[in-house]
Amino acid sequence: MGINKRQNKSTLVCGVVVVSALIATLAGCGDDAPSSDAASTTKPSVTASASAGSPKPVSPSPEKSVTQEPEKTVTPEPEKVTLSLAEIADTPGTFEQFKEFVAKHGTAEQKKAVKHLKGWRGYERKLAYPALEASSDYPTVDYEAIDGGDAVELDKMLDLEKQNHYIAEALAAWWEIDETAVFQVYDRSGEHAAGTSCIRPDSVENEGSCI
Repeated sequence: MGINKRQNKSTLVCGVVVVSALIATLAGCGDDAPSSDAASTTKPSVTASASAGSPKPVSPSPEKSVTQEPEKTVTPEPEKVTLSLAEIADTPGTFEQFKEFVAKHGTAEQKKAVKHLKGWRGYERKLAYPALEASSDYPTVDYEAIDGGDAVELDKMLDLEKQNHYIAEALAAWWEIDETAVFQVYDRSGEHAAGTSCIRPDSVENEGSCI
């Protein structure tokens, strides 16, 4: 019985030693074999490196494209009339030419004022200045009522002076001024002046008249 116990102990010890040696061997084999996960993480990507080394072409944005604007054509200024005021008053057709000029090149105020003119009345010298007179359909101003404080007649007179100023500007743009002149518009009665303006050469660049 004692011998069997010893043999059993010896057998048990040997079995433990063999199992331990087998585990150690297997562990050593596991350390030498490379991990498939590690290999996959360290493997370089050929596609990524190739794409990183070549820059992508940049297409121009349609909003930033430069468009060439067409060249602006400059309309030449019409030639001015070089007749004297006496010749303008005595030459048939000059009044129609003046109205056509204002209709094409005048301002809105000038067009409105010139529509009231009916024609050249004549020419004469006034206070040593040549004067061109024109007839119109402007109303007659009651200056005596203005002296009595009539505000309506006063406003009428001020409006006629403003209209006459626009007409003088249009005349200065149409006529080649060679000396200081006077432009006088008569009312519908033909007896009283509806407004008087002077035009001088050095005032053409500053609205054309010198009221």
